Amino acid sequence: MAGHQDQTLVANNLTNLNTKREFHNKKQTTYWLPKDDEEQRRLTGQHFAIKNLYEGNVLPSITEALDFEKGINILDAGCGSAAWIMDMVQEYPNCTYHGCDIDDNTYKNIDVKQFIFSIGDITQRLPYEDSTFDFVHMRFFIAALREEDEWPAAINEAIRVTKPGGMIQMTEFNLQLPADPSNLFYKTMSACIDLSKSKGQNPHIGAELEKMLSRYSNIKIVQSDSRSCDMSSGTLTAKMFIWDCLEGIKGVQPVIGPKLGINTMDELDDFIVKYKHDLETKESTFYLNSVAVQKL
Repeated sequence: MAGHQDQTLVANNLTNLNTKREFHNKKQTTYWLPKDDEEQRRLTGQHFAIKNLYEGNVLPSITEALDFEKGINILDAGCGSAAWIMDMVQEYPNCTYHGCDIDDNTYKNIDVKQFIFSIGDITQRLPYEDSTFDFVHMRFFIAALREEDEWPAAINEAIRVTKPGGMIQMTEFNLQLPADPSNLFYKTMSACIDLSKSKGQNPHIGAELEKMLSRYSNIKIVQSDSRSCDMSSGTLTAKMFIWDCLEGIKGVQPVIGPKLGINTMDELDDFIVKYKHDLETKESTFYLNSVAVQKL
């Protein structure tokens, strides 16, 4: 019933705003972000913000353990806009890259010889044999996976397709409220956290990656790297995250807009101006954690 109400709310709000944002309509997914071209552009911009924050695409423990220069077999599970893969191809052209996602809209115009795309759902059996990949990359399933059943299924599947001795890197947000409740980032984060919880997801999953992964006897944690970015700091990375936030609010508006008092395009435009000001002038911090594990 709740799922039907969510879909009705989104449909009504899209109509009111006269937008054409496209969302996943697969019954089995709780993913609440769009899947259209605008969202793919946002994900690409977000990729470079994350790369700046972490000073690279792969944690050092993984590049030290695997020979990326010679060439390895890599899977990006839930590859989204494929920005991570396209960037990695430039850095490590001798590797073979597989990407899987529940939708193939993004990949029709990508022609890169090192890249192979497959439809796949990480919570189900992926279209790969056991022990296929030297390196499996996963990130930002925070808005896609339910905590109780889908996260364990996804981790088990990632482990299954990884070779013994191979590596898995998982990166997730830990959504936290800033101190000032008058900050629009507070109000936006609060709405996202509430929505996440209503779908059975964990908005703080980034902070719990190590604990979650430590339960598996067939992998060992080799590195954990927590980072944060205060968007009011004025750094290049902060500015990139601000852009990501402003584009992101356009995408999630049909879902959380009413909680923020946004029901028309004029209200959305006004909110974005004020939101940008708050992000630039008030403490507004994103928290992330990236964990590397090795399959035993």
